[in-house]
Amino acid sequence: MSSRETPPVRCDLPRAAFAGFTAGYVMALAGYWIEAVLGIGEINFAYAGLRYVAGNRAGWWIVGIVFHLIDSTLLGLLYAGIVQPALAPWTARLGRLRGGVVGGVAFAAGVWLILAMLVAMPFMGAGVFGRRTGSVRPALAALILHLLYGIFLGFVYARPERCVPNPAPAAGGPQPSLNLDAR
Repeated sequence: MSSRETPPVRCDLPRAAFAGFTAGYVMALAGYWIEAVLGIGEINFAYAGLRYVAGNRAGWWIVGIVFHLIDSTLLGLLYAGIVQPALAPWTARLGRLRGGVVGGVAFAAGVWLILAMLVAMPFMGAGVFGRRTGSVRPALAALILHLLYGIFLGFVYARPERCVPNPAPAAGGPQPSLNLDAR
């Protein structure tokens, strides 16, 4: 392999699902924090999911959060299966972790633009880019949250393995354990 070629990209679907779920969970927690601290009520993921899944029926807010986490997991799989391998030639020179974060942020910016601003906001009645709210705060808060999603998605998916099994012991020796210091 020459110095200009990038190594082949292996898609790890369980890790991608975990990365998407984790990033979605962090994004939802940060959204509730932004809602509480900045007073931007349009960041409620449970309400958004409730509205598009349950038709705004009482008691279905949990369905909204569940759908947000499912969507986050599916987006993690999309990132790992299609987007990250496509970005690998540009992000490989940054290293595994930094390249993963940059790729995750680029992917999340696209998700923010297409899914959040052009699909979800109009569907919730806020209009494209939330223009009907009369403020740019919901769109900017959504951008910050999606970039946070991308940071966590890229970081968790690209994080190198740190636990490697120790070699098998000789017959009658102690049982194998995990070496947490292996690089």
